[in-house]
Amino acid sequence: MIRPYTAAVLCLGVSATIGCAARHAPAPSTAAAQRTDSSYIDLEPGWRLRVVTPILKSGGYRLRVTGETAGNAPMALCAGDDFLGYEVAFYAVGTRSVLEFQSAEIIRDGKSTPRPVPIADLFHLPRAVRHVRLIYLVRNSQADHDMALAAAKDIDDLESLTHRVQANTADACGNARDIFCVWIPAGIAVVPEARKTINRTIEWVPTR
Repeated sequence: MIRPYTAAVLCLGVSATIGCAARHAPAPSTAAAQRTDSSYIDLEPGWRLRVVTPILKSGGYRLRVTGETAGNAPMALCAGDDFLGYEVAFYAVGTRSVLEFQSAEIIRDGKSTPRPVPIADLFHLPRAVRHVRLIYLVRNSQADHDMALAAAKDIDDLESLTHRVQANTADACGNARDIFCVWIPAGIAVVPEARKTINRTIEWVPTR
């Protein structure tokens, strides 16, 4: 069963809005916690990506919300009539950090429907890549994105690609035989997750 991770059918609290999960930063229990650079995270075998994509009547992925307050109650966010539902897709991170599509389903009016392919099919990585990284833009940008997924066969090439993406030049994301880069459209939440034992139960938790 899919949990309601995103701003859904009714007015929801601020903590449940689309995209928030990609920016909260609980300390991961892996080697990624060893570094201090929070502008990117390297994917590790055994992890997965949870991709939440809003479905909007107007098209696109950027959900416009309005705030409401009632007395001393915390602010709530309403998606409005433009919001039709959302899709949750999962990708397994395999050996050499290869991403493999696992499943997707659309949640609309409280009902879930499986899909054979995701709405936003973004991750067609070359077979040769060995290192995959999510890069977070940590400055204000007028572009229609604030995250990129980058991959390369060689770690030095990935570092160079990361610097170009962070500079946000027009040609920052480009693909070659051993290099891959794709901007994540604004509004789509991409969250890396890892298995963790909580109260003797294995659960998937965000690594960032």
